[in-house]
Amino acid sequence: MKNPTKTTPERQIDKFLEAVRELKTDQSDAAFQAVVNKIAHAPKLTNEQIKELVSRKREAR
Repeated sequence: MKNPTKTTPERQIDKFLEAVRELKTDQSDAAFQAVVNKIAHAPKLTNEQIKELVSRKREAR
């Protein structure tokens, strides 16, 4: 018997696409590629930089 809590790739993508639709985000290939490129080329942060970033985000709220 399969594990009912395990999410298959198809179900994961369906959930992702539903979330995208609910947020009414841009679903174009160009927008997706721009986000992927932004993530792929982002500099690797040190632990200290991550802590500082999180701290600034909390203060901004």
